Amino acid sequence: MKVLELETSVGGLSKPSKMPGFSYGIPARECKVGGMLRNIKGSVCSKCYARKGMYVFRNVQAAQYRRLEILSANLSTWAENMTALLVRKYAKREKVFRWHDSGDLQSAEHLSAIVQIAKNLPDFAFWLPTKEYALVRSWVRENGEFPTNLTVRISAPMIGRESLPNIPGTVSSTVGNAEGFQCEAYSREGKCGPCRACWKRDVPNVNYSQH
Repeated sequence: MKVLELETSVGGLSKPSKMPGFSYGIPARECKVGGMLRNIKGSVCSKCYARKGMYVFRNVQAAQYRRLEILSANLSTWAENMTALLVRKYAKREKVFRWHDSGDLQSAEHLSAIVQIAKNLPDFAFWLPTKEYALVRSWVRENGEFPTNLTVRISAPMIGRESLPNIPGTVSSTVGNAEGFQCEAYSREGKCGPCRACWKRDVPNVNYSQH
């Protein structure tokens, strides 16, 4: 398939201005754990950046729901087409990709498809931030560790506190915490610049300033 056909087959990619590569955003309103945290004062999801700003524009929401519908219909085909699209889109780019600048894992099958894409593309560095703790723990228990090029970063639920499950093969992120690597994007007009800490499994925790 041509690039345009591949983009259509997966619903297209998102391109956050902060980051060096592409991402894949689905609706934040469809987050499982995030949807529950949304109503808890002091949680990171109570101030979710993906529920404000440009993310609420009608065309952005339409694109996110289109992606969700596509990946929910046939994850095997989605993974195959996503693999082919990333190969084409990153032919002349640094191969770093973030899963879900908006939204989160929908199922164990969704996670398995992401793992398969990482296995298909060993020269890529993938970063998967997630609050789906139980889903990830169950997946690891049944399937073993993630590919080394897939950094699954478990996100702390509460601002200013670190309360993270111990899941083998994962690392973490916090918001408003003094511990760990401190995200430098806020000193660079909100951009990653040369930093790739979030994509590195040897960085145990990345802390972000509150949005």
